[in-house]
Amino acid sequence: MIHPEIFENINKVVDHLNNQGWSLSRTYIRNAQYTVMDYGNDNMVYNPQPHASPLFRGQNEFYEPCIASFYRNRTDEYTQFIYRLKIEEFGIVTSKHPAIKETIETGIFYDYIAVAQHYEFKTEMLDLTNSLPVAAFFAVTRQDSGKYVPMCESSKPGVLYFIQPTAQFSLISNDNQPEIHPVGWQVFKRPGEQRAFLINLTKNRDFNNMANVHAFRFIQDKSISEQIYHSFHKGEDLFPKDIFAEKAARIKDSTIFSKAAFDKAFENSEIS
Repeated sequence: MIHPEIFENINKVVDHLNNQGWSLSRTYIRNAQYTVMDYGNDNMVYNPQPHASPLFRGQNEFYEPCIASFYRNRTDEYTQFIYRLKIEEFGIVTSKHPAIKETIETGIFYDYIAVAQHYEFKTEMLDLTNSLPVAAFFAVTRQDSGKYVPMCESSKPGVLYFIQPTAQFSLISNDNQPEIHPVGWQVFKRPGEQRAFLINLTKNRDFNNMANVHAFRFIQDKSISEQIYHSFHKGEDLFPKDIFAEKAARIKDSTIFSKAAFDKAFENSEIS
């Protein structure tokens, strides 16, 4: 549901939600606790606490429709196949790392597609978080030459999405509810710091039309943007350096792929 009002700034959105009885905190908690939950098929995942809290998504601009990057710009099936190739190559390369192997052997589910999403591969997913401050960061910043900078004034409103707890943890997609699941704390630090969840929007589904999803548009405010931006040390808290960032960047830019990646991508594609 898209709220009809455009709020004065993002703080007014939070005030509105708190007035509805949600008691949302604006404070980012470092080193959050995680609990292990059953992902199914004897796989486990680290779930960021608090459990069954609302989920959020922040964007510096409101889009209609709001779809996964995999489907944007009316991509054809061959372009989508290349997207799948890169994701599968990422999964094959990273799963060979000793730390990932150890994680898998202990029964923790390594969701390489979800992790690839956090390294900005084109996937059928959208990022969510159970941390309001994290969502607010992405709602009031923009990328400039690979770095995040605070938004100033804009003619287009930003948006803070609020997802009610009743929509969470559907591990199997159906017509009414797409899959939503935690990415969990991985060897890759980025998803953990961002308290990452994902919603799987296959078949070009529009996030704006999902049940229990509420979009609150707001006017960008330079001073608020700068305050949130600096509270995360210019984004460094959410994008810690790790050994896979450079590797992910190379795979995204590559035009050479392994046969194993090709076979797996072809298996999951709609190319006949």
